Amino acid sequence: MKARQVPDSPGQPEESPGFLLWQLANAWQRQMRIVLSPLGLTYVQAMLLTALLRLEQREAVTGTPITQGDLARFCQADATMTSQVLRTLEAKGLLERSRGADARVRLPRLTLAGRSLAERALPLAEAVDRDFFDLPRQNRKLTAGDAGLVADLRMLWTRQRDSGELDS
Repeated sequence: MKARQVPDSPGQPEESPGFLLWQLANAWQRQMRIVLSPLGLTYVQAMLLTALLRLEQREAVTGTPITQGDLARFCQADATMTSQVLRTLEAKGLLERSRGADARVRLPRLTLAGRSLAERALPLAEAVDRDFFDLPRQNRKLTAGDAGLVADLRMLWTRQRDSGELDS
């Protein structure tokens, strides 16, 4: 019996955008692990610490306290996952979480150790991005301002987010 051909399917995995995206994401995650593991951080932990660092800088100007929900929204991360990771970071002494006026609201704050680690992690993660997304043969770097691929990826991501597919 002859195998059924899927119309318009790529012949090789390397021709599939999904396969390539998966492989690139895995390679990028490996690079992040290499630079962040000596700091005792995962990428998600580093992302939340550095995002909290940025939000605290903004808070210094606005005077509006940062909630755990604000941090999750800023990172566009799942609220439950954010809470779990913050609990781990709190146990490591990298942040403190106090209660807001509403007892259900948590207010995360970096400790001195957390601020120091975030300040060390940020340039390491930025360097991975810079090096990983360098396109030497085209003599350019893929950046957040790239009008092509990044815009297409953002559009695909937005469509998935808006459909609720990223929530599961």
